[in-house]
Amino acid sequence: MRVKICGITTREDARAALDAGADAIGMVLHPGSPRRVSFQRAREISDYVGGAADRFGVLVDASPAELAEMAASCHLTALQLHLRSCPPELITQLPVPILPYLRGDRLALRRSGEWWPRLPLLVDSLTSDGAGGTGAPADLEVAAALAGHRPVWIAGGLSPDNVAQAVKAVRPHGVDASSSLEASPGRKDRQLVMRFVAAARQASEGP
Repeated sequence: MRVKICGITTREDARAALDAGADAIGMVLHPGSPRRVSFQRAREISDYVGGAADRFGVLVDASPAELAEMAASCHLTALQLHLRSCPPELITQLPVPILPYLRGDRLALRRSGEWWPRLPLLVDSLTSDGAGGTGAPADLEVAAALAGHRPVWIAGGLSPDNVAQAVKAVRPHGVDASSSLEASPGRKDRQLVMRFVAAARQASEGP
């Protein structure tokens, strides 16, 4: 199972994620988010992380040309994009993998059928404009149903205290957390990051 720490805004927070053993970091490029970073900052963090972890750019909507520019300019290894603005053919048009994310509700079960079975999807709780990072829990029953026939990441309200329960309930391909690991918006608490990764790993290795 993979663990991603999202909402990274500084090299120090990226270092905390790496020290904890995270497989990936996420940097928010969506305007209006308190965790948004500039292309320059995202590139600096990406270069600092290097090959030690995957570097996701997180956004809601953009054209294929804009997405390709973001990936190249920010030295990203993947893009995390809202499902409503991510048609299947987009995957063949970009130089990096895409992790589509969708609202964790019953509609997700039907919409997931539009995608190839081996393509991972991220189930999250979203704002009205389709952004994540709300801190509200997604529907784990929906996530578990999806995980029965395709790789699924889960996000939304996951914390060091509940990630183990979520992992055991869903058996996901990956877990993702952001706001629950912060000392303040956009700044991570190193101890919370360490506890989150450790709890997720321990739960995933159980029976």
